[in-house]
Amino acid sequence: MKPVFKTGSSSKGISIDPRTKLFLLLVGNITVMVTPSLAFEIGMTAAILVFGVLSGVTRFSLKMVAGYGMILIIQLVCAEYLLNGLGTLIVTFAIFMRKIFPCVMLGGILVSTTRVNEFMAAMNRIHMPRSVTIPFAVMLRYFPMISEEWSMIKDAMRMRGVSPDLAGFFRSPMLTVECIYVPLLLSATKIADELSAAAVTRGIENPGQRTCLKPLRFQFADAAFALFFTVLLGAAVIW
Repeated sequence: MKPVFKTGSSSKGISIDPRTKLFLLLVGNITVMVTPSLAFEIGMTAAILVFGVLSGVTRFSLKMVAGYGMILIIQLVCAEYLLNGLGTLIVTFAIFMRKIFPCVMLGGILVSTTRVNEFMAAMNRIHMPRSVTIPFAVMLRYFPMISEEWSMIKDAMRMRGVSPDLAGFFRSPMLTVECIYVPLLLSATKIADELSAAAVTRGIENPGQRTCLKPLRFQFADAAFALFFTVLLGAAVIW
């Protein structure tokens, strides 16, 4: 099973500067949170989908949009036919989850298309404090490794007859937690320690000027996406 995230994967999409990606992540998250209407939010999600497809992360982006659509359908159906307290609870939870999906999509695109060395070199150019760049650099490797670990745990549990999906959790919740979620939490702690040690070994705390084999510079695509997302934010605020 292929992992969801691949840091710096050799995608055939357009090349965006890591600084532009961070700007898009910030502006996109703010826009999603202040959207004036559902139609505007759907348009924002479509714009993020286009950005993901052009960046070469098509499969992940389509999966996130499908999840967003399912959450939206659940919200609309429950708001129409469940008028009791349970319906209100489900609709509130669905709205919360719906807001998260576009933000997670942007974050996944950033993680999937950015190498750690490119990110560190870009942050060094804008003189970002190391107390900020080092946690971000570790995060860029953390999520792909957690995704790989999750895939291996699910494969191992399927061989033992334990289903990792939601239906399997309801059938045998204690067994699912014991066989899937406990190993995942232990692996997450171990991975965090290993990544921190690996980053220090590779000289992530070196105060010298960092270099990168790939030339980092702003291009037309950077300006176009930055301008487009800024216009969307301005429209959401004014509207």
